Amino acid sequence: MQLAKMIVLGSLEVLEMGSGYDIYQFLDKNQISRWTDIQKPSIYNALRQLEKECAIEQTKQIKVGKYPEKVVYQVNEKGRKLFDSLQEEAFLGIYPRFFGFKLALKFNRRRTLEEINHFGNKAISLIDEKLKDMDEYLESLPKNSNEWKRNLFFIDHDRRLYNAEKEWIKEALEQIKKESVILKNVL
Repeated sequence: MQLAKMIVLGSLEVLEMGSGYDIYQFLDKNQISRWTDIQKPSIYNALRQLEKECAIEQTKQIKVGKYPEKVVYQVNEKGRKLFDSLQEEAFLGIYPRFFGFKLALKFNRRRTLEEINHFGNKAISLIDEKLKDMDEYLESLPKNSNEWKRNLFFIDHDRRLYNAEKEWIKEALEQIKKESVILKNVL
């Protein structure tokens, strides 16, 4: 997952156009930077990469006083396709950080209820597979051995995290069905 690119493209989708500073302010205002831990240098680096890849275009340059020139960008068709691909990946989970589905929803502008339900159910299936893999790994170890006890300790923590994410996704899907306003970003 190219997290910084996804966040920059998603921000520009919501803002319709903006500079690196505008994106940083948007992320800070909406507390996205708090739980993704994205820093200013990552935003500017992603902007440079996306421009080099022709996924965004400069729309204007603004000079205010003694400050450096501010370059304003917008997403083009190639950028929208890249964002859709990254958003799909995020909907299916960014593990072990557990914010992929939330991030994909936060930047949603075009996905339908059916698409979001599909991704949510697929994410839940992937979580179930991860939980099953953990159980199978534990079963492969000699029961009550030191290795089994040590792994059980850490796997129990992982299980709790995965189950909490699974429950949150289920609740999010139910909430979205009730309130379609969540589908269109209202930040």
